[in-house]
Amino acid sequence: MGIYKFIAVVLALSMILMPLAALDSGQPEVENDGEKDNISDENTEEENPQAVKVFMSQDDLVLTVTMEEYLVGVLAAEMLPTYHEQALKAQAVAAYTYLLRKIAEQKTKPDEALKGAYLTNDSSAHQGYLTEEERKEKWGDKAESYEKKLQKAVSEVSGKVITYESEPIIAAFHANNNGVTHSAKNVWGNDVPYLQSVTSVGDKLSPDCIKTVAVTPQQFSSAVSVLDGCELSGEAKNWVGKIKADSHGYVESVEVGGGTYTGMALREAVGLRSAVFKYEFKDGNLHFTTEGYGHGVGMSQYGADYMARQGSTWEEILKHYYTGVKIEDYR
Repeated sequence: MGIYKFIAVVLALSMILMPLAALDSGQPEVENDGEKDNISDENTEEENPQAVKVFMSQDDLVLTVTMEEYLVGVLAAEMLPTYHEQALKAQAVAAYTYLLRKIAEQKTKPDEALKGAYLTNDSSAHQGYLTEEERKEKWGDKAESYEKKLQKAVSEVSGKVITYESEPIIAAFHANNNGVTHSAKNVWGNDVPYLQSVTSVGDKLSPDCIKTVAVTPQQFSSAVSVLDGCELSGEAKNWVGKIKADSHGYVESVEVGGGTYTGMALREAVGLRSAVFKYEFKDGNLHFTTEGYGHGVGMSQYGADYMARQGSTWEEILKHYYTGVKIEDYR
């Protein structure tokens, strides 16, 4: 397959998804610690194309690990190990697909900030990754059983990649939504054939689906200062004006401080859980009630778990959330 061709305008999105699980802090294994089974030395990449180089952003070093170790670490960072094995498999294939795109991108247009790595462990920039030590610390006495569960999921879908027109897709994913995913065009402004809006019926059952946050005027003023042309004046109750949402509740535009911005722009500035929100001013604060968690594009992790528990396979899950794709072998 033509694995290294790209759609430049889509790559510019830089996978804004990735957002999801917060990483625990901890000391990663250094790259030259080749004594450990899942760590390779500096030259292993040439001998073993399955080696993965990860830039550990908090420690400013490059870690080289086996493909299996990397994907287990991604699952640990990005999805709950209590999720159904079919949902975990779907996430593993999405993570592998995303990695292939980043490897190809680095080979054609290297990012010097990565210092030779393919991607970072920072989930706000790429997809998260937890080392074995971090996983043990996070899971405690359940570490052994969780580790085996994730290893099994990864091994059973080894080499599987999601493609569209013979290219690995942008495998965007998010924690949950308000019952429907959003299209890439709706969220990022660029139409992507396989990132269309689809139903995700299980998401509203998530206890984390609906959340309300109170933002003080001081916090809001500081947050929206990053929005071009936003100038707040007068009483705080008048700072947020007309809000326009689509039929699924996704905020397309919102008036703030005399300017008009996308719901995604306000979400990122204020730190809201999603761009599906309602607003009211009460008790001296600005209250935002959100539905879902994440950008809402691509696979819903909670939705994937729900589908799996209703009997769907990992292939069915992926083909539901990514429109018109194929699952192929790439080894």
